[in-house]
Amino acid sequence: MKNIYILIVITLALVSCTTKTDGYLGEPTAFDTLNNIPSDGLAQANPIVLNTNSLIPNLMFYTKQGLNSNVVYVDLTGVNDPNTQQWLKLFGTTQANQNIWIEVDGVPKGILVVNNTGTGNKVQADIVFLVDNSGSMDQEADSVAKDIVKWSSRLAQQGLDLRFGCVGYAELGYVNGGVGLTNQANINQFLNRVGTTGTDRTIGFSGSDATFLQTTAKASYSNCTAECGVQALRFADKTFGFRTGVNRIYVNFTDEPNQPNNLSAYSVELLKDQKSWNTSQGTIHTVFSEDSTTYSKGGQAWSPLQQERPWLMSKYTGGTTMFVPSNFASVSLDNLPVTGAMMNSYTISFINNSSVPNGQHTVKITIKTINGQVTAEKTFTGVTFGS
Repeated sequence: MKNIYILIVITLALVSCTTKTDGYLGEPTAFDTLNNIPSDGLAQANPIVLNTNSLIPNLMFYTKQGLNSNVVYVDLTGVNDPNTQQWLKLFGTTQANQNIWIEVDGVPKGILVVNNTGTGNKVQADIVFLVDNSGSMDQEADSVAKDIVKWSSRLAQQGLDLRFGCVGYAELGYVNGGVGLTNQANINQFLNRVGTTGTDRTIGFSGSDATFLQTTAKASYSNCTAECGVQALRFADKTFGFRTGVNRIYVNFTDEPNQPNNLSAYSVELLKDQKSWNTSQGTIHTVFSEDSTTYSKGGQAWSPLQQERPWLMSKYTGGTTMFVPSNFASVSLDNLPVTGAMMNSYTISFINNSSVPNGQHTVKITIKTINGQVTAEKTFTGVTFGS
C-alpha cells in the first residue's frame, strides 16, 4: 500500500445510566446545587442540522445517590474537529457560544457543561486489543505487540485509570488466545512471554481466569471458518470482567475481512443496531494492515456475511480507522485520537423531570459550532437515567 490514510471519526458511544456515589470523570463542587444547572425554560430547541461531518462521541449517563438524585450527569469524551484536528471547547445553555444541545423525550434541556481538563480527575477506561493472529499477520505481529506495549505504557503513565485486555483470533475461525482485563504490566507480560514471537504472542490464555477463558472460547467461540473480529469482540464482551460505569474501548488489528460464516450474530451489521449492540458495550477502533482494494473484486470480493469490511465495526460504534502498510512500518497507536479524547473530557448535567418511564427515554444530542464547521447529531432510544 503506497499511502497511509487516517480516518478521523469522533470516538466512542452512549452508555446506559448507572447510579453512583462518586464521580466518573469528576463533578466540580458546583454540580452539587441545582441552582447551577440552567432551567429548561432557558433552553433552546436543538438546532436543525442538514448535513453532519462528525459522529456523536461516547456519552455516559448516571445519577448520584442522595441529595439531588434527579440530576443526570453525562460524561462526554473529547470532540475532535475533523477540519483542524483540534479538540472542541464545548459550551452549554445560556452561554453565548453554545455548541451542544440535548433534548430528552422531545423537551429541550438546560445543560451545564464543565471542562474536566486540568481538574486532576482520572479518566477511566477498559481497553481491549483484538488481534488477528492468522499466518498473514506474521509480518505485522511483532510490531503490533510492540506498539500495544508502548501505547498502553504511555497511557498508564499519564495518570489515566485504565485496564487492558487482549483477545487473539485465528484464521480457522475461532478465538485462540487472550488475557482478561488487567494492568499494563500484565498485558506486557502476556505479549512478551518467553519463547513467543510473531503471531504466537496472542495464542494461548493467561491470567487467573485462563482456564475459564480457554474453556469458554473452545465451547462457544469457534463458530466461523476464517478470521472474524466480531466473534473476538463478543467473546470479550461476554467473558471479561468490565468495570461498572466505565467506558469500553476496543482496538481491532487485522489484514482480513470480517468473515462470519453466514452467521448474523458475528456480522459487522450486528453493531449497527442499538438493540443488538447497546452502545454501553463499547467503541471499536480498527487498524487494517492491508490495501483496502484487495477484496474489491474476484472470488474474495466484499460481500455481506462472508467478506465484510472490518472497519464498519468502527463506523457503527463511532470509532476510528487506520489503513496502514502490511509491514506495519511507521505506525503508531498514538495516531488514534483515543488518548486526546479521554484527556479532553466534559461533564454535562441536567434535571430529569421527564414523565416517561425510566429505560424508555429518547435522547437527541446535537453539536453545531458557531461557524457551522462541525456538525453532529444522533438520537438514542431506550435510555436509562438510573434507579
